[in-house]
Amino acid sequence: MLPLVVWAAPAAVAAVPTGERPVAPDAEAGPRRRAGLVVGVALGGGLGGGSGYPNNSLEIGDPNYYSASGWMFGTNETVLLMGALVDYLNFGFWFSHAAFRNGGWRSNGNGGGLRVEAFPLIQLWPRLDGLGLLAQFGIGSANLTSTRPDVPEAEGTQSFIGAGAFYEWAFGRLLGGHFAVGPSLEYDTIFSQPFERHGLVATARVVFYGGP
Repeated sequence: MLPLVVWAAPAAVAAVPTGERPVAPDAEAGPRRRAGLVVGVALGGGLGGGSGYPNNSLEIGDPNYYSASGWMFGTNETVLLMGALVDYLNFGFWFSHAAFRNGGWRSNGNGGGLRVEAFPLIQLWPRLDGLGLLAQFGIGSANLTSTRPDVPEAEGTQSFIGAGAFYEWAFGRLLGGHFAVGPSLEYDTIFSQPFERHGLVATARVVFYGGP
């Protein structure tokens, strides 16, 4: 009988609860695709148009001071400084500049504020985990000038709203992080009481994730 008791003792000790709950294999896995600081740029171009009045309360609403450009072609540059909170969500800041023109009009605009990037298919369809949706909000200013000297300039500073979609492919590694690149398509608008401008731009987006 004594040998049986001695043999069973280690098993009994191992079975005594230690107060620690079992942990699921994925609970401590952490981010697998995106983490850390996110720094990047998006460069490209597209179509834009502006219309409105000079930023003067005496001229707003007067048809003699109204200007409208029609469609213009131009370029767009955006700088990103965000953080990858989880695999499926980036959040942070952006700043952009866009310039459009056609035969008779010129328009320059700047904006900056908060940006959210979400990757909704990372769990539902992992093969498309690089597909992202973006939304950005902030303050923007823009103007519209004519090549004719007798046409007044229209301008305004107020709200900026943008939305779009993009795709990214991961590549390369540096300092514990990795790069990602892909196309992006977004619609942006700057609107105020005297003036508004809209733009649809396609860009190449390149970012660096500070984590794995």
